[in-house]
Amino acid sequence: MQEVTALQQLVSELSHSGKSQYVGILFPVPTRLQANLFGMVEALTHHAGTSRNKLMNQLVEVGIEATLKALPESVVHQIEEQANLALHTAMEKNAGQLERGEA
Repeated sequence: MQEVTALQQLVSELSHSGKSQYVGILFPVPTRLQANLFGMVEALTHHAGTSRNKLMNQLVEVGIEATLKALPESVVHQIEEQANLALHTAMEKNAGQLERGEA
């Protein structure tokens, strides 16, 4: 049995043939989008009938998944180590807020 990719999950939601849910810690990450990307995000959000936040998380996941597949394994390993360090640091820094559900 093959694992469902982030892209397959997103496409199933846009096709209205599947749903997903995330339970876990979320970090606020303010960002600015180019105008054309903003329009596309709004259209995809509307079409999927979901929140912009959920769709943005899915799009980032799809992009990261595709990018890591295209990189050499040694580079992926370095990136994964840095990601783990960044997450560990953020968790330590926000520990009090996480306990209160504020992060």
